[in-house]
Amino acid sequence: MTGRRFGIYFAWSRPTELGAHMDELENRYPALYEFRRANWPHFENLKNKPQDIGGFLDDVIRPDFGRFSALVQERSGNHVKIIQRVDQPPTQELDKDFLKDFETLIVVSLDHDKTNQTATQGEIDSVKDFLGREDHCVFVCPHHKIGSPVGPADDPKKVLEDQTAEWEHHQDRTIPGRQEIGGFARSLLKGLGFDVENRWGLNPQAEEDGSPSPILKYSDVDTAKILDGVTTLNLHAHLPHLNFTPRAGVEIDVLARQRINPRAKRHPFVPPDFTAFNALLSLRAPGRWPGCLYVGDATLWSRAFGGLRSLERLWLNLADMR
Repeated sequence: MTGRRFGIYFAWSRPTELGAHMDELENRYPALYEFRRANWPHFENLKNKPQDIGGFLDDVIRPDFGRFSALVQERSGNHVKIIQRVDQPPTQELDKDFLKDFETLIVVSLDHDKTNQTATQGEIDSVKDFLGREDHCVFVCPHHKIGSPVGPADDPKKVLEDQTAEWEHHQDRTIPGRQEIGGFARSLLKGLGFDVENRWGLNPQAEEDGSPSPILKYSDVDTAKILDGVTTLNLHAHLPHLNFTPRAGVEIDVLARQRINPRAKRHPFVPPDFTAFNALLSLRAPGRWPGCLYVGDATLWSRAFGGLRSLERLWLNLADMR
């Protein structure tokens, strides 16, 4: 019997990401050379790969999703199709013809906001139709949004102070002070009727042995049981708090939260009593579609940041959905 068919949709414009000016530090991916230098000697195996931004996307980011693809393919018997929104023209939009090949769609929104990747009305309508089947599932996955000016943007000194404080919280030397990602995800969710923001970049708590700390699960609202057997997520250095604003006619439940690292320097915009962030949401529109819609960070599908055994349990739960 054929299992579920998965698609991973990278919602970036590859040419635009590759075309970022190297003299600008903010809101671009590192070249592979920069990444290797910041993490020396851990990636010296990549020294013969292209050392530009394309090398970083192709030889660092995309391979991190390989374990997920292999595991789900083994379970389902179906090859996991990986698609980039803009690679070669034309743009691969989320239209009905494209979506007919899947039961589970994962939208990996690693697009920088400045590239203006926005869901069209046609795409929003197509995703609504896709969710019209009870056995269909969509995961919308933004990433962090770090360094956005909180006060007046015309005060460079204050902006730099705030960005420095955020960096001192997560201390990832591979990213600049400002890296805003996930615009496609936010636009798609807004079009579907949900105000969800990938706020901040928070450093998650780890155990003494360096493994991820247990998540806070809310099993009573996990109706599809996607977190059965899942105890942790991952330790990416800067994970977003999935902040949401209630709207009439839709429902949002928090399925899981992660604790903030208490040993990290306090994040400048997080209240002292805010000790855990929303890591996984379930979104519903009663009477409009019966399919499953979730929001979680893009690193849920990556092997690179720890917690792999528990993440694999999540992946298999999704592969076994009926």
